[in-house]
Amino acid sequence: MFLKKDELSKFGFISSSEFSLALFLIVLSMLFSLLALPNILKQIVPALFESYYFAVIFFFIGILLSSYVIYFFCCKRNNKTLQEGLFITLVSRKTMIISLLIGIIMPLSTLPIIFKFAPSEFYAVDLVKKEGGMFFLFVCALIAPLFEEVFYRGFIFPFIQSKLNSFWAIIITSIFFGLSHVMNISGAYVLLSLFIFYGFALTLMRYFTRSLIPSITTHFVHNLVLIVSFLTISGIKL
Repeated sequence: MFLKKDELSKFGFISSSEFSLALFLIVLSMLFSLLALPNILKQIVPALFESYYFAVIFFFIGILLSSYVIYFFCCKRNNKTLQEGLFITLVSRKTMIISLLIGIIMPLSTLPIIFKFAPSEFYAVDLVKKEGGMFFLFVCALIAPLFEEVFYRGFIFPFIQSKLNSFWAIIITSIFFGLSHVMNISGAYVLLSLFIFYGFALTLMRYFTRSLIPSITTHFVHNLVLIVSFLTISGIKL
């Protein structure tokens, strides 16, 4: 049964060639925004790079460019709305409340595991000690969920789902999501299982609700609760 197409995976999304081209352009957009553009401007106005405030601009530019690439291939190119192309559909109030609760419970329930295996392994501690670091940390933590959900659950997941089936789409998307957060654990590889678990929970929400809104909500709240809890327990004043 795991190899057969299920009813929810029998739909058209984008072709493999479009998917590959979109991935290439997304990587190119992030490299341009986070590496090429900063290096160019640093030669002109080096003073702007003394804090993380300016880094937020490059991060935001990368998010915007990458998001537009996904929007172009999933919606504009095929004359689809956001609802049709990226599954951004409204859900019930009950679903939203459940999404909020999961976003609170999930990070709090995993905090003991995090602090047991990596009490000082996260980049957040060093980052907040630098000028503008706290601002950069919160901006990244609160903006990233929107893009990550659009990318993983709105772009990667439906593509795999339409080519294989829902089962493998959930598994592959969750693993891919977890592995992409290797830089967040600073060598504490045992915590990769947590990120894969987070990805699994978020992908299941996307699968059962057929909408990105619940997973975006949960991801946003999860990041906020996790960072506030982490900084508070670490004794860092907000």
